[in-house]
Amino acid sequence: MEDFRYTPDKEQRVHARGAISLICRAFQSHESGLPEWVKNAADAYVREEAKPERRIVVLLLCDKKSLGKPSMACLDFVGTTADKIERYFRHWADPNAAIQETQLKVQGGHGNGGKCYMTQMFTDHALFHTVRDGEGCCYGVKGGSVNFGYVPNAEEGRRYSVPDAEMELDRLLRELGTTFDGLPPGAQRAFELGSGFTLVRGVGPRHYEQRIRVNDLIGQLRDHPQMLTTLDYCEVFVLYDGRRVRGCTPLQPSPVTPISGAEEPRIVEIPEALEDPVDGTELSTIDNGTLPSGRLTLLTSDKSMRWKKKSRHTINYYARDGFIGYKGIREFGVQSAYQDQIYGTCELEALDPFKQNHRGPLAETPLTRAVERFIERQIEEYAQEFERRDRKAYSKKERNALSRMNEALDRWKNRFIKDFVEGAFGQGGGGGSTRHGGSLPGGKPSTIEIAITHPRLGLGVAIRPRIRFFDSRSRQIRPVPYRWVSEDPNVAMVLEELMVINSFAPGQTTIYAETEDGAIQSNRVPLQTVRIRSIRIEPEEVELVAGSRTQLRAVCHMSSGEEVDDIALVWTEGNASIARVSSSGMLFGASPGKTEIAAGDDRVSADRPAIITVVEGDGDDEGPKKGSGKGSGSNRGRGYPLILVSGVDRDPDTDQPVTLSPDYPPTYQRPIDADRNIWWINSSAPLAKMYLDQTLDYGFETREWRMYHLERYIDIITQIAMTYDPQNAGVAITVNEYFLRSADKVSEIQRAIAEELSGFIKDGAAIPEG
Repeated sequence: MEDFRYTPDKEQRVHARGAISLICRAFQSHESGLPEWVKNAADAYVREEAKPERRIVVLLLCDKKSLGKPSMACLDFVGTTADKIERYFRHWADPNAAIQETQLKVQGGHGNGGKCYMTQMFTDHALFHTVRDGEGCCYGVKGGSVNFGYVPNAEEGRRYSVPDAEMELDRLLRELGTTFDGLPPGAQRAFELGSGFTLVRGVGPRHYEQRIRVNDLIGQLRDHPQMLTTLDYCEVFVLYDGRRVRGCTPLQPSPVTPISGAEEPRIVEIPEALEDPVDGTELSTIDNGTLPSGRLTLLTSDKSMRWKKKSRHTINYYARDGFIGYKGIREFGVQSAYQDQIYGTCELEALDPFKQNHRGPLAETPLTRAVERFIERQIEEYAQEFERRDRKAYSKKERNALSRMNEALDRWKNRFIKDFVEGAFGQGGGGGSTRHGGSLPGGKPSTIEIAITHPRLGLGVAIRPRIRFFDSRSRQIRPVPYRWVSEDPNVAMVLEELMVINSFAPGQTTIYAETEDGAIQSNRVPLQTVRIRSIRIEPEEVELVAGSRTQLRAVCHMSSGEEVDDIALVWTEGNASIARVSSSGMLFGASPGKTEIAAGDDRVSADRPAIITVVEGDGDDEGPKKGSGKGSGSNRGRGYPLILVSGVDRDPDTDQPVTLSPDYPPTYQRPIDADRNIWWINSSAPLAKMYLDQTLDYGFETREWRMYHLERYIDIITQIAMTYDPQNAGVAITVNEYFLRSADKVSEIQRAIAEELSGFIKDGAAIPEG
């Protein structure tokens, strides 16, 4: 092959602001930024080879009104010099920024995280205030900029004399709502043993402009993967407005109680060669013998980690320099309920080159794919051991009887939903088949798309956003763990438990979603909460045939004088049995009669309601066709939902037994079930297990089990009914109204059960077919 010759371009440039903004994209949350500050403090102690009594870090959070804008700060007792600031701190993307002149083992990074946090997450300014051996430096950056500099200038902020370091620190602490004497005794002792201090402070934290949500922040911080090594090496205290935060003396990861019988870690040696799951290529995990072999350690939790301990619910990767990244357990694609009770670590030197700037998921390469497929299989095998342990050995008689009972209830449920949808809402039920496939595939997301029904909201109104995940080939895939972000939660924010955006005060914000590690962000959707002067509904009078629909408009008169009809409001009906209205003003005729429809928000209502008259159809009108599913409000539309009993019924597509953990809810959908429209009644749930236990004088033939079985159907049918309800299609309703409507559905279902299934409840009589 000929030698390749070229002349390097001496004029090659990098757009500094653009490059830095790209580097810092992953550090746009406090829960990912504060660990960087604390890690940098820990590395300072490592370089000093500090003894344990010196290794103290103090986080200071302050939102006292008398002190101005809220502040967040991190204090260590090492300090640094102007020379090191200029040689290391101000250099972006320097891999030696943490190591500096030593060869000691620090957590390190790419010289970006702490600075990125300072530039990204504080609207006013951020400061690096340090004192070492009688000299001080103040180096900072203004909000919205990436250009650091001495404060107020190099003459006054660089190497200024500090004759009394304690007095200097006390002065700075007073701006954070405390004093030197207010520090924990261990921190005061660490100061006395050291030669200075460093206080990194940000003023005007984004999302906390009025008040710092301390408990939420600490809950996320203490279990962040980046914090685990630091908390093991240093004592970290938290002060809020000068007072120690309860449970943070010092801060510790939240305790995890293991599953009974699985108290000891499961350690699995990683094979020296693994196959790339994409093309089957064999890959060395020891770099052909130049690196040590690795190991996977799996731990368990006796409770689900999906919600309260989701920051710990990860596989954390470690290499020669310690922590290099993590991946959430639910991103591995394990199809077992016990996946939510397993977490662990993977130690493998060969993965070190694939760590990323933000220390989240490793870069996707053939080796990382191969290792993660190996981890996925190990988690699945471990989970299946717990499933086998919990699997109750039902007799053939019990299984057959429970299946027949559930099949009969499922048929009754289909008829109820059909009547509910077609009778109460005038829509097709989507057919009667309970078997359907087509669930979304798993995969690694490349993009996230979100959309909202309205760009503007009235005050105190809620709408439901839509979110979709796509891989690198633009195929829609199953969602991975993510969170919602509002740039101004005082205006509006997403209530994740209800999946609705709630508006609070006039103003503008931007809503977006991001994966839990912040690596992938969705498009940003601007949202405005507005003040409305008056509202009128058009048309003012409507006559429509039962089973048909028409559009209403809410014309809003604004303070500017303009009139618009694209503002989300709360629509209400006078008599929901006659007509229903969706959040977009779509009117559904239910049954003959006359009623009123109103619209408004927390401050203003329509001047007069629309008068609605629903009349009998004469058979010639073209309404929605039975079974078409058109306008049903379901995002699936492929037939009635299927309800099964875990431990009794098998997965209808794989024919594999399904066992759910006792820690799971009484009714549950696994990730693969949502798009298949399948629900499970968890027979391992404590009450279910008791009511099926014949040794306790219960069993599948008892009234207690039948009542329990029906109650679970009520739970599921209520959720299904809320989905089918056209009024919830866009969900412009208040949270209280959402719960009220849910309660209405429960009452309606209970009435139907009391009327039609009383014989079944009383003595197990056959369930009526229709």
